[in-house]
Amino acid sequence: MPLIEKIENQNSTIGIWELKEAADDLLKEVKLTPVETARLATFKAEKRRKEFLASRLLLQQLLPECPEIVYRDKFGKPSLKDSGLNISITHSADLAAIILSDKNIGIDVEQIHRNIDKVVTRYASPEEIEFIENSKDPQFVKILLWAAKEAIFKCAEIQGIQFNRQIEITPFDYHVHSSFSGALKHPEKEIGYDLFFRTIKNNILVYCVQH
Repeated sequence: MPLIEKIENQNSTIGIWELKEAADDLLKEVKLTPVETARLATFKAEKRRKEFLASRLLLQQLLPECPEIVYRDKFGKPSLKDSGLNISITHSADLAAIILSDKNIGIDVEQIHRNIDKVVTRYASPEEIEFIENSKDPQFVKILLWAAKEAIFKCAEIQGIQFNRQIEITPFDYHVHSSFSGALKHPEKEIGYDLFFRTIKNNILVYCVQH
């Protein structure tokens, strides 16, 4: 099974799955509740079925008791039934990942070479665009900032966040440091975050932990 990496630290546990198998093969390995089986049946696209099943297999391997993933709030944020842990889920074209923690967390994974040029000004501030343009690898930094802001958005539980104005990423030397900081500055609340990134199979994975 392609559980390609497990990352454990003081804040969280992360599992990363390479989406290689067909959905029918994943289905043979996973344990689903009746509610999850019904939810799976609503997904017709093979990719979406694989993502759904891989996230459940990851949880099954990280937590032996494998609590059910439910979607209770108006934001569609996943949570674990009858568990004190928080969960965040992400997918790219070829990877799935989940993060578990007793803290508020968010995670995102993006392919490094994904073309997001048309939306850069929608998610990056003028200062962040300058950071991108002055970097040695603008494409890498574009994806890194996008993934960081997506992770914060998942953690924040606020709709209508303006990524380019209300989520700020502090510039840092990504060649030297794998950790950095960010902040949500929204009328409803202001929150600081510790962020961490790593590259995995031509993807950038970013996760955040709320202060």
